[in-house]
Formats: sequence, C-alpha cells, structure tokens
Amino acid sequence: MLPPRPTPLTRLLTARSVLDHPQVRRHPLDAAQIRDLAGMARCGDLTVRQVATPSVLSDLASTTAADLLAPDDVGWRLGHSLEHALEHGVRLWLCEVDRDAPGRISAVLGEDLIHVVSLDSGLDGGTGLDGGTGLDGRVGLDGGTASAGTVVIAVSPLELVLSLAGRSEASRGYLREVLEGVDTLRCPHRAIAALRAAGVAVMERPATVRLARNPVALAYVVVFIYSSLRALPVAFVPGFRGQWWVLWLIDILTAIPYTWGIVEMVAGRRLRWRLLGLATTLFTFLAPYVYFWIHGRDSPPGVLAIVVLMIVGSAGLEAVRWWRDRVIVRGLEEATPF
Repeated sequence: MLPPRPTPLTRLLTARSVLDHPQVRRHPLDAAQIRDLAGMARCGDLTVRQVATPSVLSDLASTTAADLLAPDDVGWRLGHSLEHALEHGVRLWLCEVDRDAPGRISAVLGEDLIHVVSLDSGLDGGTGLDGGTGLDGRVGLDGGTASAGTVVIAVSPLELVLSLAGRSEASRGYLREVLEGVDTLRCPHRAIAALRAAGVAVMERPATVRLARNPVALAYVVVFIYSSLRALPVAFVPGFRGQWWVLWLIDILTAIPYTWGIVEMVAGRRLRWRLLGLATTLFTFLAPYVYFWIHGRDSPPGVLAIVVLMIVGSAGLEAVRWWRDRVIVRGLEEATPF
C-alpha cells in the first residue's frame, strides 16, 4: 500500500527539509540514524542543503585503502567531495549502492563510518557485515553474496575528516594533499582543529569574518543592541521617579542573558534548553520594568501583553517544531513522495 500523498499544508510545514532531497523518495530510511549521523537534535532541523549525494561513495567499492590514500582518481574525487562538504556546511552524505557494496566500501573507508540507513535493506543498522581491512587497519566488512536491488548508505563528512586526521600518518598525508587550501569560513570548529593538527594548509579566516557570516552571531548582535536600549524610553514616561541610569544599567546587565534566552528559545537543540531560554527571556525582559513599577505610577503599556505573547509564541513554536519533526520522520520512514 502506497503512503498517502502530502497535503499542501504538510508541504509548507516541511519546506526546505531533508524530504526535498530526491534520494529520500526512493527508499524508506531510518530517521533516527539520519538524525544522529547529521548531528541534529531532531530530523526537522536537517535542511536539504545540508545533505549531498556524492557518487564517489559507490566508486569506493572498486578501489583499495592503499590506492585511495595514494591518492588515486577515487581518492581525489573523495577529497573534492570532502572539500565541498566542509565549505558548504554539508552534514550528511547519502548514496544508493548495490546491495553487496557496503561491505567493500567499508573495507576501504572503515566500518565505523559506513551506515546502511535504508529500512528495506535486510542489513543491520551499521553495516551488518564482516571481513576485509579498512583504512584504520581494523577488520572491515565482507560484501557477501550479491543480491538484487540497492540500499542507501550514509556517511558523516565531519566524522570522516576526524577519523582520517587521527588515524595514521598516511591518512593525514592524504588530507594534506587533497584538502590543501580548503576555506574554513563555514567549517565546523572540530574539523578546523583536526585539519590544523594534521598539518593541512587551510585558508584561515579571521574570527570576526566567521562571526559576520554566522546567522546566530548576527542574531546575538541585533538582539543585544535592542535589549541594551529597550527600556530607555520608559525613563521619560511621566510619573517615573527613579534614576534613568539605574534603569539603563539594569538593561545593560540583562542584555547578554536576554539575548542568549531569545536565541536559545527559538533555536535551542534540546527542549530543556528551549524552556530555560524562555524562562531567562521572561526574567531578563521584566527586570527593567520591575524597577519602573517600583519607582513609577503607571506601568508601560503593552508589557503584560508582550509577556503573554512570548509564552504563547514559545508554546506555539514548540508545537510547530514537534509537528514538523513528526511529519519529516514519517516521510523518511515511509519514503513519502514529497
């Protein structure tokens, strides 16, 4: 029985998600593995731009670990795919391969890096195979007997870089050759540290430039400026008998936790952190107005309405995020044709 086709509402709800990637429409996929390999708290946080399908993964079945590190043609192509992933924020690779290929690929790359994520594979959640020797020198996987059909494998580019950087001098030499000059503007901090430790000549970017391209950092700046000045107009309200500089000082002291609370409330990876962000936002938002209420006759209009709006908005955002995640998980596991 085919899964139900998505409605316009669910299409809108899952816009720009991993469900927009063509690869997820052909096989039911293990949503939990997809989430964990991408390093996300939930599937709903993984966007289509963070997923790539490098064909070189299937070609790994036709080479050896020694030839890959030489590097041969496959090694260079893998290096180019790694460079693209690091420079463009790709968190997950997916590739459809022959059913007997995961074993041979793991024998080359390392069994802890290759994960069969298609639910119709008949293999276990890792690779489910044995035999062969990978790049790390450990026992890898054996392709076994070929069977009809294909499966989808998944690889974390970040984990691959970390593994190669810490594995052997040969693998570190491979990184130095294929990733020379890689732009670190969007690289994860862990990847940059690993590449530096491996001696890779990367294109260094000043911290200020990296922050200027970071949407979270920009959000911090905007919210900090607003929160540093938001209570000053209240000081000129008729009936205010306190000191304006005390009110402004409270504003400045609460600006940083208020900024953190706003960002965490909206973009926090865990529910407990989002709830803590909401509580921090409410407390730091109210702090200057508490001083005003103590030293003034009339409370600023709209303060209570804003507090209620924050609480309702946070609950509504959490509900939408939960709904989006449920729809995406179902779409992954049922191969729904979004």
